[in-house]
Amino acid sequence: MLEAGFNSVSNFLSELFTSLLSLVKVVLRARHRTRLPPRQRPVCSVLGNGPSLNESLTDHLDFIRQTEVVCVNNFAHADVFLELRPQNYVISDPNYFVFTEQTTDRDDIRRTLAIFLERVNWPMTLYVPHFAKNSYLLGLIEQGNPQIKVVYFNYTVVSGFRWLAYWLYANGFGMPRAQTVIIAALTLMVNRRFETIYLFGADTSWHEQIRLNDQNQLLIKQIHFYDKPKDVTHQPVYMDAHRQRTFSMSAQFLSLHKAFLGYEVLRDYANYRGVTILNASAKSYIDAFERVSVKKPVSQ
Repeated sequence: MLEAGFNSVSNFLSELFTSLLSLVKVVLRARHRTRLPPRQRPVCSVLGNGPSLNESLTDHLDFIRQTEVVCVNNFAHADVFLELRPQNYVISDPNYFVFTEQTTDRDDIRRTLAIFLERVNWPMTLYVPHFAKNSYLLGLIEQGNPQIKVVYFNYTVVSGFRWLAYWLYANGFGMPRAQTVIIAALTLMVNRRFETIYLFGADTSWHEQIRLNDQNQLLIKQIHFYDKPKDVTHQPVYMDAHRQRTFSMSAQFLSLHKAFLGYEVLRDYANYRGVTILNASAKSYIDAFERVSVKKPVSQ
């Protein structure tokens, strides 16, 4: 009884502290409040870049086409990007926003930029965190392609009392911790009030590709649906820009914990907003959302 009472008080004080900290961050960044465009259709599909997306695109492309489509990060590298002509694109990888004309080691970013400037000839909304504003890449996109409308979202991580966090999420003053770009994309689409959000290509199976070499360096083979598997090898996962130290095994699994916990937070928030998130990925370790098998095109 005494232990339960102590835990209750401890939890309350912890939530009070994190709520106050969240409010301080929100006040400092209130001018960056997210303002989202209205949805175009009642249903959307968020496409992750996991290897299983190839199977989903083969089996369910007609279904996906009839929804409002959301792509992320380097999806533009796939030929199907020009075929799908997605209405929405979310980039949260911070490497995009420190990229400059002098950057020599990110050919993937250079390729995405070229596709955006030269191949996107349909209206597309690009969602990026507010700290990306005035970056080299966003300057080129905003000046170079009028078809792409840039929406800056407020990536202030908010936690604490659930009622307070939900109000701040809903009003564009903060978000759950977006450990993956999929969490950011889903949060944005929940706030656009889609009736149903289908999730494809969210394998979240990085742990299957973790290795440790003889020098105790953590290696991961990151395979995307647009990659040729034979061209992808295990690479060190560095924790600093100077590439002196790789992440420890404990830090890597803590990162995975934050990702899966983020999906649980998002599931509860979506329920609060009356939005249904369904995981239609052919393969996925995400257990927060109901798993479904798409069998026929969605009716509009």
